[in-house]
Amino acid sequence: MSPTADDKKYSTDSRLFGDAVRQDKIHPTFEDSPISARLKISDICYYKPGDLNKIGKEGKTSWDSFSYALLMGHNVWTHIEAVQRANREYDLGNSPDMMVHPMNSEFDVRKVIDRIFAARDRQKSLTLIDDHAKVWERVVGTRGFTGKRAVNAHTMFNNLFQVEEVETVEELDQSLLDQLESSIDG
Repeated sequence: MSPTADDKKYSTDSRLFGDAVRQDKIHPTFEDSPISARLKISDICYYKPGDLNKIGKEGKTSWDSFSYALLMGHNVWTHIEAVQRANREYDLGNSPDMMVHPMNSEFDVRKVIDRIFAARDRQKSLTLIDDHAKVWERVVGTRGFTGKRAVNAHTMFNNLFQVEEVETVEELDQSLLDQLESSIDG
């Protein structure tokens, strides 16, 4: 994701959003989603100079709340489409270079993933994941980070919190639920 068009000069521009961001070189490439393909740039850059926003002030942005919703819908579709394309390529046996170990094919990401799913035992799979930490560090993560800098939210959550899994509902402490209920009714 990168910043996109946000300029009040577009508030009366009738070009399609994708055409405008490509023609004005806001994005070197831009692939439309079913949402963005139907949008004019003025649908996103809604406010013109002098327009007041919902709190009665002239804001710096040309976007209104609906602009954000439209772009979120576009971004969600684009993300899902990218994951589906990557999965199709993976199923065809195609992998990006970062997933192929230059010295030892046993440490190719694809082979490790296949071994994880073939384990058929959760603990064996988790052990394989842990044992191949260096493999995951080669995969480019958020904002191009690799290695230990590619910490994601799930990893950070696990570093900060300990979660105890409850096997069945019967193991829940009913008195704590009763206390919660009485504090809500309270």
